[in-house]
Amino acid sequence: MEINNLQFNSISQYKKLSKPVSSKKSEASAKGRTNTDKVEFDFGRSLTAAKAGAAARANAPASEERLAELAAKYAGDNCPVSAEAVAAAIVA
Repeated sequence: MEINNLQFNSISQYKKLSKPVSSKKSEASAKGRTNTDKVEFDFGRSLTAAKAGAAARANAPASEERLAELAAKYAGDNCPVSAEAVAAAIVA
């Protein structure tokens, strides 16, 4: 008895899918060249600019309107931190 054209489709498909994919190097990378971009970040300049901006805002004088608004907002017992807690933090 002879069996011809016997194919196991599901098994052959599995074998095709389970084969490891070989990564072939391109001709350019074989010569030492790659198609990648190089980006350098200079955080020093950004940090210096951020420091200068923060220092300018910290040294800017407060307006009289803003000071009056804050005094009214936190008058009496409206302050979120008690005076005792502030004094304890200063003394400690």
